[in-house]
Amino acid sequence: MKTGCDVIAGWAKLERFRRVCPLLQKNEMGAWVYSVHANDVRPFWGRALAYGSATGFIVWVLMVGVIFGGMRAIGYQVTLRQVVWPPAWHELQAVRAALFIDQARINYKSGRVREAIQSLSIAHELNPAHYQVAMMLAQFHQAGNATQSDTLYRKLLISHPEHRGEISRAWFQSLLGRGRMADMAELAKRQLVIEPEQGAAWTYALLFATRHLASDVLLNDVLNAGGVPDGPRAILTLASQIRKLPPESARKLLIEAPLVVGFQFDLVFRIDELIRLGFTQDALTILSARRKELVGRDVARLIFAAYAVQKNRARLIEEYRALLSVDRKIKSAECTLLAVHLVSYPDPDLLKLLVNTLPRLPIEPADAWMEAALAMFCAAGVQGNEELMGTIKK
Repeated sequence: MKTGCDVIAGWAKLERFRRVCPLLQKNEMGAWVYSVHANDVRPFWGRALAYGSATGFIVWVLMVGVIFGGMRAIGYQVTLRQVVWPPAWHELQAVRAALFIDQARINYKSGRVREAIQSLSIAHELNPAHYQVAMMLAQFHQAGNATQSDTLYRKLLISHPEHRGEISRAWFQSLLGRGRMADMAELAKRQLVIEPEQGAAWTYALLFATRHLASDVLLNDVLNAGGVPDGPRAILTLASQIRKLPPESARKLLIEAPLVVGFQFDLVFRIDELIRLGFTQDALTILSARRKELVGRDVARLIFAAYAVQKNRARLIEEYRALLSVDRKIKSAECTLLAVHLVSYPDPDLLKLLVNTLPRLPIEPADAWMEAALAMFCAAGVQGNEELMGTIKK
């Protein structure tokens, strides 16, 4: 009861130190001294560690609670594991991005497109690897920031090769909407090699794009490139040849050249080219003879095109009225087909007849309905019919 403790000299409440040193007691004079001989004084590290650990744990729990509660209050859908487990901290970027994705969705539904784009941009910066965010942002930018949209599509093709088909189709539609024929041809050229199973679609896209360009340089580049499947290569070679020939020679080549075995698009292409060159009777003869080899959509499209080139308007009106009859349950795909025909062969009466059927179209699936409505809108735009454009928009 005589030896004092230097450690507690600066403490405001000396008795608190007894938690880690039970040997301390007050003497008769009120001073804190050791209750044992000086030689028997020893440290109680177990107590010190226990109190220190308990205090640290309490502080940690409070910090976790504050952080978790604060993030939840802000709107982050964070889990306790992501807050307390260091290896999971890298997931917080994705959690933060998810909040801005939700904000973008809310803004878009409320009609605040600019705010939706801003939210998506932040989400993309926080989580560049998020495929759907990058795709949505690329599609949003198509209208107002085409350069940024194209940049995003290029990056997506590199970073997400597993979605290359979907990305290429979305980018192609964007380029088509802006009339970027050279870029469309380049994209189709690449996809012909990468997606041979979609050879017909990309061959048609390449032919369409190069037809609107001043030269066939890109078409010749494809023919000189390696990796192009045999079917598409044969069609592109034929297209390159007939573009250099007078109409009658082109007709003879289209009719007499051997068909590509196993590539149905060859037949469609030849009939389409004969119609475009004005040889509609030859086209209809081939179509009638080999109709069973073609899908119904191609047959209808080609027949309508032949009637239009023949100026057989009476037959077209008859076909349109039959397809759009109130007694029939019309489909969105049919209306899309009819509208696309009117883009190439405008007719104000047929357009009005078609647009009047829009309220009868089933709204599900929504994508099919939207495709039909957009096709009608384009057909009305080609004819400069602002009244019908307004009707479709409404």
